[in-house]
Amino acid sequence: MSSGHHSKVVVIGAGPYGLSVAAHLHASGLNIRIFGEPMHSWKTNMPDGMFLKSEGCASSLSGPGNGYTIGDYCAAEGLPYAPYAAPVSLDVFTKYALEFQRLFVPAVERTKVTALDRSSSKFELKLQTGETLSADRVVVATGLTRSAYIPPELSSLPSGVLSHTSAHRCLSAFQGRDVTVIGGGQSALESAALLHEAGAQVRVLVRRKLVRWNGKPSTHRRSLYARLRHPMSGLGLGYGPWFYSNAPGLFRCLPRSVRVARVRRALGPAGAGWLRERVEGRLPLLAGHSVRAAETSEGCALLHVEDPNQELSQLKTDHVIAGTGYRFALCALPFLSARLLSQLSSLNQSPILSSHFESSVPGLYFTGLSSANQFGPAMRFLVGTEFTAGRILGHIAEGRLGLRKSVSCTG
Repeated sequence: MSSGHHSKVVVIGAGPYGLSVAAHLHASGLNIRIFGEPMHSWKTNMPDGMFLKSEGCASSLSGPGNGYTIGDYCAAEGLPYAPYAAPVSLDVFTKYALEFQRLFVPAVERTKVTALDRSSSKFELKLQTGETLSADRVVVATGLTRSAYIPPELSSLPSGVLSHTSAHRCLSAFQGRDVTVIGGGQSALESAALLHEAGAQVRVLVRRKLVRWNGKPSTHRRSLYARLRHPMSGLGLGYGPWFYSNAPGLFRCLPRSVRVARVRRALGPAGAGWLRERVEGRLPLLAGHSVRAAETSEGCALLHVEDPNQELSQLKTDHVIAGTGYRFALCALPFLSARLLSQLSSLNQSPILSSHFESSVPGLYFTGLSSANQFGPAMRFLVGTEFTAGRILGHIAEGRLGLRKSVSCTG
């Protein structure tokens, strides 16, 4: 692949993590290029009427200097905002993020990277436009793209009767239809509420014996004792969420087995407290029910379901929506060359990263969901953008000055 232009850094992806990293790099005076449609997944793959699960204080991108928070945006636009107990709508957040992009990353190039490889001294990239270029460093910030997880027991269903929650912008298309939502997390429960409100006949199948709901944050001033006993963070109450939010660098130093277990279980499937009244008593919540197999019957999905008593029954439904979350896999990134894939050290299909988010391929960084096994559950949320952008900027800036400091912990 012959190269045309050369850049110091290329950022692949223009979602919250890509824009945050690019904003910091651009402000530092580095020669960067960033590729992708700004906030594409948020604009096209999340349902109208959705609210963010994160609290307002944890729903901002990371900008240089004093930054530009969603609170700043709401104040400028005359919109209501509170750091806690006032969920942020998808519409407001998306408009805020696009304004952030306009202010801090104005030169986003709205095209895709179709190929990425590395020669002995630099990265070689090819764009959807046919242009080729080279770069010293590359930051992969593809977000949730190609990470939607469909459980194997549902995978035999055709797309006509099966979809993931990330596949729907407008749920009103299901008006009058029978829909079964699988999952007990925020995306499943909120999609079910929106489906019900759009006129669908909807039920939710939850594998756990109980549907979990997060508590509503208090809007009153908490005592010192309450704050010490249950510290508040952008990810919720308690020492666990506080640690994940405020110490991702220390999280990386935990033993590998502990990190993986925490990422898998911490901040697990649960609905936001403000959503509960829109779900409970309004639509069937079948807790303790698991899908064991699925097939099609007369144009519908036929689910073989096991109940809490381990008895099997059949459930016929027009459409199944999987609210079963996301799982990052390196092999799902279509632009990575076979050579790069073979050189990337990984853990459960996620890259093993240094304390600066650098992979085993020097100069290649990964962010967001792909970094969660290293830096913790915060990397699945917006709150992780600040730590990520700061660490990557610091490392690249050190490299520019000829400094190569490193913090070594568990891989």
